[in-house]
Amino acid sequence: MKLLHSALRFRVNYFSDLGRHQVVIWMPGDTPPVDAQVDVGPKIEHEVPNEAFRSDIAPLKLGRFYPSQLLHAADAPGPMFRVMKLNDESFVANFSHPLQGRIFSIDSGKSDVSTEPVGKVEQLLEWSGMETQLQTPTDFEGPDAFSREDEFPDTEFYALARKLTHVDAVCARRIQALYRTVLPENARVLRQDRPEGERLAAYPLRVLDLMAGWRSHLPDTVQSAVGLGLNAEELADNPQLAERIVKDINADPRLPFADASFDAVVCTVSFEYLTQPHKIVAEARRVLKPGGMFVVTLSHRYFPPKVIKLWTELHPMERMAWVGMLIKQAGFKKVETYVERGLKRPKDDRYADTLTESDPLFVTWGVA
Repeated sequence: MKLLHSALRFRVNYFSDLGRHQVVIWMPGDTPPVDAQVDVGPKIEHEVPNEAFRSDIAPLKLGRFYPSQLLHAADAPGPMFRVMKLNDESFVANFSHPLQGRIFSIDSGKSDVSTEPVGKVEQLLEWSGMETQLQTPTDFEGPDAFSREDEFPDTEFYALARKLTHVDAVCARRIQALYRTVLPENARVLRQDRPEGERLAAYPLRVLDLMAGWRSHLPDTVQSAVGLGLNAEELADNPQLAERIVKDINADPRLPFADASFDAVVCTVSFEYLTQPHKIVAEARRVLKPGGMFVVTLSHRYFPPKVIKLWTELHPMERMAWVGMLIKQAGFKKVETYVERGLKRPKDDRYADTLTESDPLFVTWGVA
């Protein structure tokens, strides 16, 4: 029998030009209440000459967030800033909280969870708003954005079955819970060959697990999953897959499925290894039925040799924002992002001695 812990779930809700955003923090049940009218402070913007930015460390790009240490100044009015405008001579740096000027709400509720909550009130707005988009899309990508430390073929790198865990057990359970919440239990199909009152029929959801490995973290409501990955041994050891396909989609991004083949496509903590992500997102939309969902889950661990360079340059919230931007630009509707933090790391996790909190969960999804 699992020990349940009393917890408070605090959630920040807001919108941007990208879509709907939610940030969730799990806190102990005795956490003092959070004022729903939290003041995020005044608007602070300054025009800064381009030469004041440390371009030898990072490229200066419109819409991006940067730590204030990248400025040749000791008196920056905030710890980070966002580039709001940019020309050849100067840029406008916004040092305000990312939610400044936006309408947002905070709600909370009590719940019993199987993992001890360790979140803190100060985490609630710590990253909130960093994934929002401006009217002009953020300039994330440079000419070498998709280069990697190891450019040898992925088929060679993944020839050995590693069967590693890419997130801790708590985060893995939260991914499964997220899929259970976001994905419908069944596909709903209109059958013209049935009587008028029976034409809307339910069928098992058909899901594509993109870049699959030996575990999928899908809920038991998903009964028919197709796994596409790079290692046959790992795919064979995945008990949630009904069909297994080995293919290097970095070498050939065309998915080997007909149009409108799936009710959902998921990509679990692997998006950061795609060297042609725009094409893969477009392919995900092609193979989805109308109304189908594309869900990308992320955390903050990755394999340095194979991760794309862009990933190493972005804050975790910006990574989620970039994925969301690709999803929206591919024509998906109802784009949403979701962040969850604040649960205790398992005692048997390899980082338990140095990190108290479980791996954070970042999710972006859209509807075809």
